[in-house]
Amino acid sequence: MSLVVAPPHRSMIHCKTPKFRFKNPQNLFGKTLTFYSLKSPTHFNSLLCLPVNSVRPESPSIQTHHPIQELLPLLAFSLTLLCFRLLSNVLLPDFALRWQSLVAFSREAEARTKSYPKHLWEAIVAYEDRRFFTHFGIDPVGIGRAVLSLSVRGGGSTITQQLVKNTFLKNERTFWRKTLEMVLALALERTMSKQRILSSYVCKIYLGHGINGIESASKFYFGKHPSQLNLAESAMLAGLIPAPEHRSPLRDRSSGKTYQARVLKRMVKFGFLDIKMALLTVRQPLYVRLRRPEHADELSDASSFSELGVGLKSKVNEEGTESTLKGTWDWERESKIREVCEEMERWAMKAELRSS
Repeated sequence: MSLVVAPPHRSMIHCKTPKFRFKNPQNLFGKTLTFYSLKSPTHFNSLLCLPVNSVRPESPSIQTHHPIQELLPLLAFSLTLLCFRLLSNVLLPDFALRWQSLVAFSREAEARTKSYPKHLWEAIVAYEDRRFFTHFGIDPVGIGRAVLSLSVRGGGSTITQQLVKNTFLKNERTFWRKTLEMVLALALERTMSKQRILSSYVCKIYLGHGINGIESASKFYFGKHPSQLNLAESAMLAGLIPAPEHRSPLRDRSSGKTYQARVLKRMVKFGFLDIKMALLTVRQPLYVRLRRPEHADELSDASSFSELGVGLKSKVNEEGTESTLKGTWDWERESKIREVCEEMERWAMKAELRSS
C-alpha cells in the first residue's frame, strides 16, 4: 500500500496541513510517492513522481583538497632550493659582474682584432666550430655526433659555449654544468653579435705556458703581432686550442707540424683553402721563438731542422740579438715531421681523385 497526498477540497484550501488518504496499491505505479505541494491557496505545483528508494536527504557540500595540492608549495620551495644549490656548484659567485664585463670587453676585443688576417679567423673557425656563423649558440649536429660516438671526453661544444665555460663556469664536468652552459650560450647569442663573440673568444682563449689570447701567444711563439702571422703560423696556433700544454711545440717540436696539418686539412675540407696551398704551407719550415731566457735550458737540445722541419729561434744572449739554437740532430722528431708531410701529400692525392 502506498501513501498518496490527495488534492485538498475547496473547504480545505486555507488549511495549513494537507489531508492524506490511502488508495489501493494496485491502482498505482509500483512504489511511488505522489505529492501535491501547495504554494498558495489558488496554485498547485506539477506532479512529481520519484521512486521512493531514490529519495535521499541532501548532504551539505564539503570542499575537499587533494593531497598533492597541499604538497605543491613544499615541492616548489624544494625545487627552488635545489636549483640554487646546483647553480652554486657550477656557476661562479660573481656571475652578474662577469656578464657585464664580458659585454663591455667584447666591444674592445672587436676593435682590437680588426687587423687580424682572414686566414687566422678561418683556421680557428674550421678547426673549432665550422658552423659558428649558422648556429644559434649550440650545435645540434655536433651534440648528436658526440652522443652517437659515446664521447666520454665531451665534444659538440661551440665557440660560444667555450667562451661561456671559460668565463662564467667552474671546472666541473657534470651534466648540470653542461646544461647551464647551453642555456647561457643561447642567452649570449641574443646579447652579442657573432663577430664580438668570436673576437672575445680569440682574446681570452688559453694557449699554453700561462698565455691567454692570440695576441700574447703570437708574440710568445713567433715574436710578432697577429696581423703579421702567415697561414702556417695561424694554423699552428689554431691547432693548440684543444690541448695547448700537450701540443706546445716547445715541449715536442714535431707536434707543431702535426696539428698544423690537421688544421689545414679541415680548412680544405670546409672550403677555406685549396689543396695546393695546403701542401705548400705544410712544407714550409716553422720557426718558434723563445722570448724568455729561462726556457733556454729546457730547449738546449733544440735542432735547426731541414726545410720540412721546425726551427727554433731564441733571444738567449745578453745583447738581445736573435740566434738560432743548434744541437744534435733529433732523428725521431725529424722523421715524425717528414711523416706528417708525406701523409698530407697522400691525403691531397686522394682528395683530388675524389673531386675529379
